[in-house]
Amino acid sequence: MRVAGVEPSPLRRLIPLVVVLLVLGAVVGVVLWARQQDSARRLAENRADVAETELVAAQASLTAIVRVSAAATVTAVAQTSEPEMALRRSLDLVFEAYKDPSEGKLKALTDAFSSDALAFERTEAEHLISGGLHLAGGTPYQLQVLSTTPGDAGDVDITTHEVWTYDEVDNQERHVRCVREESDQSYTLRKIAAGWRVEDVALQGSPRRTDC
Repeated sequence: MRVAGVEPSPLRRLIPLVVVLLVLGAVVGVVLWARQQDSARRLAENRADVAETELVAAQASLTAIVRVSAAATVTAVAQTSEPEMALRRSLDLVFEAYKDPSEGKLKALTDAFSSDALAFERTEAEHLISGGLHLAGGTPYQLQVLSTTPGDAGDVDITTHEVWTYDEVDNQERHVRCVREESDQSYTLRKIAAGWRVEDVALQGSPRRTDC
């Protein structure tokens, strides 16, 4: 005789199906999470690549700007220093002429000075020539450039503070007079084929003279 058992309830029959669905849901969730993480990683990498590219471009642009600025600075300095150096060379020639004053030495200054500017420098030279004197030359002149500014038609205006020591000696190198002159002067230099020429010289105020 067969003993009839108790049939399982419908709810218990659904338990395995629910378990399977939960497992599948968990698997799907893990897969979706993994894909999201991978997408986020790729997005971050792309952003990092873009940022690196932008950084490289910015660095290249900055480098170019720095180079252009440096070149402009060098050009500006060169344009400013050229006339200043030319002025110093011209005054060196004047100092040499004062140490051995003669018409020949003064004529040699015509390449560095215009006729008007040379007339200004001839005053001391003519004084020396007339007295048979020359500068001992032991104390060179002192020159301080106060300002350099562009003038009209490409000219350059330079103002200076200068100290000249006129240690006058005769043909036997005997000291006759020693005067220390301190003054402010302005020069106008003009660009010519041979370089820069002093076009004009003017005193700024009265020179200060003391015995030395």
